[in-house]
Amino acid sequence: MHYLVDAYNLLFRALKKRKSLENSRQQMIEEINSAASALNLQITLVFDGADEHQSYPTRGHFDRLELVYTSKNKTADEYISDEVIHAKNPAEITVVTNDRELATRCKDHRAKIQTIDGFIGYLSKKRAKKKRLSPSKERVFNESTSEFIRLLTIFEKKFNEES
Repeated sequence: MHYLVDAYNLLFRALKKRKSLENSRQQMIEEINSAASALNLQITLVFDGADEHQSYPTRGHFDRLELVYTSKNKTADEYISDEVIHAKNPAEITVVTNDRELATRCKDHRAKIQTIDGFIGYLSKKRAKKKRLSPSKERVFNESTSEFIRLLTIFEKKFNEES
């Protein structure tokens, strides 16, 4: 299964107000990479490109993750939709987003859809299960993902109280 993640959708769901966007993005990339490595998942984080002069999307890797920054003329949503539409087997793609329009477009082309919260919960459950099966391995990574989930829960509670 290949996960195409609407990266800023995920980031803004978990963003801490005190951190800069750049620091928050880097921390998120590291946390998702940790989970992808531990669980052997294929994940692409798709970001809206910030460079107004960039005519083509840029692709790179951060260890296990593929990172895509879209071109100036294409949003992350459009990029993800195009990837699903042009995939040989869209049913092997899971699009991770809270954007209903993007989810509907991708689902119409047979991709699976997962919400941001569902994805975070899925990673957490898989990591917990793996930890139970091999408790002596990769404790550092498990703790950092657990910390991410714990902080996300605290952030959500505070955010909902302020709203």
